[in-house]
Amino acid sequence: MPGNIIAVDGFSSTGKSTLASKLAKHYNFYYLNSGLMYRIISYFALNNGCIIKDKIKESQLINKLDNLNFDWMIDNKGNRSLSFDGKIFGEEMYSFEISDVVSSVAKLESVRKFLFTQQKNLAIEKSIVVEGRDIGTVVFPDAKVKFFLIADLDIRTTRRNKQIEENNISFDKKKIEDNLIKRDRTDSERKIAPLKKAKNAFEIDTSKKSQLEVFNIARKFIDSNFET
Repeated sequence: MPGNIIAVDGFSSTGKSTLASKLAKHYNFYYLNSGLMYRIISYFALNNGCIIKDKIKESQLINKLDNLNFDWMIDNKGNRSLSFDGKIFGEEMYSFEISDVVSSVAKLESVRKFLFTQQKNLAIEKSIVVEGRDIGTVVFPDAKVKFFLIADLDIRTTRRNKQIEENNISFDKKKIEDNLIKRDRTDSERKIAPLKKAKNAFEIDTSKKSQLEVFNIARKFIDSNFET
């Protein structure tokens, strides 16, 4: 596949991570979750005094990020994991506290510039599936395969609620829905790298489809249009 990059963009809780990870496993590509990178930076900001009463101290955050990097950690079984400052982060990055600030952190130009460089470096000389919100439009506009996922708000709310409950966290469903609406608006209306569908992206509505159905649609599209 020319460029060896598959871009998976879309709104929150549409199934981007599931599809991207399945595609990466199927084609033996690296898998990069750019949304997780923004969550890790948000977590870093919250735990380093860079967010006080919902106000982000941008210059302080960028100064603290100096000389810190994302990288790949590969274990003795060949499993690839994304690390930041030598640490691997997981489901704890999907807490409601982080979800409530991540879109505000993500719209900061300095943070986007920092992660843009990090994402480019992580993909050097690699076959990779990258998921996010601006992958096919800004980060890797030359990716030969681009997907854009959408889903009904009530479906997304249910999925997000299930994910939160699986982490033993309980929140009012209306609060979760309001958070998704807020993030949609913030991500779509930001001046820098807004969330939008790339002109040549293949759109998949995941509302009434299983994870396997979505994967099969994407796989068939790739196999019928490109050489892998």
